[in-house]
Amino acid sequence: MRSSNWSTESRHKRGYGSAWDRIRIVVLKRDNGLCQCDKCLGGKLRLLPANEVHHVIPKSKGGTDDLSNLQAINAECHKRETAKEQGRTLRPKRIISESGWPIDQ
Repeated sequence: MRSSNWSTESRHKRGYGSAWDRIRIVVLKRDNGLCQCDKCLGGKLRLLPANEVHHVIPKSKGGTDDLSNLQAINAECHKRETAKEQGRTLRPKRIISESGWPIDQ
């Protein structure tokens, strides 16, 4: 029994080969290297650098690599979005303040 949802196939077999690398660069440039997730573009505008590309409709649910289905996204936001799509939640990130006490985000 597998303990995770991650595929054991190579990135090329999953559709993330050299063609994906070219598409990824186009999306990051199109979105000016800034995260396009709902949390960053929503109510309070956050400017986070995007270093990954997210499928709005996941490939596992019929999404494609069409540019209209892709958005630049920050790594932390990508983890949150992927967890939400899989029906999971991530624990809030804990930061330690200068006084040594934790600060929940």
